[in-house]
Amino acid sequence: MTAMRTSFTLDGPSIAIDPRIEAVRPDLADISLAGKLFAPHYAQAVERVCTIAIASLLDMPDGNHVADLHEGETFWLLDQSGGWAWGWRASDHLVGYVAAGQLAIAA
Repeated sequence: MTAMRTSFTLDGPSIAIDPRIEAVRPDLADISLAGKLFAPHYAQAVERVCTIAIASLLDMPDGNHVADLHEGETFWLLDQSGGWAWGWRASDHLVGYVAAGQLAIAA
């Protein structure tokens, strides 16, 4: 009978991830990062557009303002929960949260 392995090591290069421009959280990461880092889950982004004149991109739900999302501007959605959409602004890849009701499916 083969003994069960009780430990393991991770090897390979470490890379610096900037969560302001790379969509990664402790529970989820953009699938484009799958070859670069380990995450419990990966998601494929879906295209959404801003439906109001100016929506706030926040660092967390009800958090600090990061940037504006303008009407018609593209937002790549990775997760939607509790009325908040998490993803990034297409123009510069800034990651954050937008009120989900301010986004619509891209035409």
